[in-house]
Amino acid sequence: MKNLFTALFMFLFLFACDEEKQQGPIEIIGTYSDDYEYTHVITATLWDQGDMGIFHITKYDNKKDFVVAQNDAVKSFNPGKWSRMDWAWSGDDLYFCQTVYDKDSAAEAEAAVPADAEKLDTGCNGFGWTKLTPTTFAGAAGTTGSPAVAKDDPRITAWASGIAEVVRGDNLTEEWKDTDKALGPAEGNATAVVSLGDGGSITLTFDEPLTDGDGPDIVVFENSFSDDFLELAFVEVSSDGVTFVRFGATYLGTEPVSEYGTLDPALIDGLAGKYRAGWGVPFDLATLAGKDATVNLSAVTHVRVVDVRGDGSMTDNGGRPIYDPCPTHESAGFDLDAVGMIQ
Repeated sequence: MKNLFTALFMFLFLFACDEEKQQGPIEIIGTYSDDYEYTHVITATLWDQGDMGIFHITKYDNKKDFVVAQNDAVKSFNPGKWSRMDWAWSGDDLYFCQTVYDKDSAAEAEAAVPADAEKLDTGCNGFGWTKLTPTTFAGAAGTTGSPAVAKDDPRITAWASGIAEVVRGDNLTEEWKDTDKALGPAEGNATAVVSLGDGGSITLTFDEPLTDGDGPDIVVFENSFSDDFLELAFVEVSSDGVTFVRFGATYLGTEPVSEYGTLDPALIDGLAGKYRAGWGVPFDLATLAGKDATVNLSAVTHVRVVDVRGDGSMTDNGGRPIYDPCPTHESAGFDLDAVGMIQ
């Protein structure tokens, strides 16, 4: 009898392990956009819906296609409550339904009646399921659709010629502080740069004001030696050197990046430093229209580049943490080659 119990125990143990192995990670991990222009970032532990809330995943089932998650204590409409999200496939298309969102416990959320995957038009509490479309941005310089601007692009008509302000960031040595290296044409040289230090910034001026023309108006160059070792920065503009407005930025990566770690440029938009040396990130002043009436987009006099601290303490427009190589030292932070005017 003892041998029978032992055999039964081992069978159940191996079956449980096999079930866990088959389960694997959540099958829908990734970044998506929905029909309402919200971004969804799904990781092993988090479902981030941007302005619609953040949900902390505690259980999932890849066979029954659902997750149970606790609503964030701050960034949700029902803080601390529990939600269940069901997903369904129609061919290669992914849909989801937030079946419940205000339950008092994880068990109660899991026990909720699943959304009806047979009725994608009405099966989500009487409404249609929401389609999730995988989101990426244009990739590295030279890839299909990339808007990267070459340092010798004839559209560049002028380069930054003056320094209005420098705020030194952390972990920066003297040899990387020469601000004159940020002036004039981009060189695409790894050492012909000024490093900002972690969290540092530099404000540059031009001989003539920048204006909002057709397409991009500003291009910013960094010194990365590869397409995926990237150090990032925000870009801001001003028409008086006092009031600045920042270009919108989106970062869809989800994990911290080590000192020599890499980033996927297809998950980055609106941040300087997305491209390797010799290729700049373009910025269109038209995208700032209506953000701050005190900034005259027809007479921009100052461009500020602000290093993104790579530890996730700085966020994009959707409140998502931004990661880049961290920690860094000596030439820490964003390494500015040049800022050009496209007119």
